[in-house]
Amino acid sequence: MKAADIAVATLLGIMVATSFISCWALVLFRDKFQRMHYLSVVTTVSTLSLLIAVVIKEGWGQATLKTILTFLVLILINAVVTHATARAARIREYGSWTPTPDEHIPGPKGE
Repeated sequence: MKAADIAVATLLGIMVATSFISCWALVLFRDKFQRMHYLSVVTTVSTLSLLIAVVIKEGWGQATLKTILTFLVLILINAVVTHATARAARIREYGSWTPTPDEHIPGPKGE
């Protein structure tokens, strides 16, 4: 077995493991706002692992370019979709996305 094959198998194993852990976290956590964080791992770590595995296995060709484009689209869309989903969930739950006067949300300085 070549070193490249071992590297590809390891990267695909990382991809599967991070996807499985993220899916398991979706089941374990009950709060919808906590669940959203675990989806970004699949978008970043898993897709990057797949991209590197494709580059190692296929070289610089059509498959690699398609994987790079898919990775870039997922990275760009992930933040927008997560923010829009969180905002919509907050509006549905509280009627507005802005905090209510009696709601305490700690700031970056631990206020």
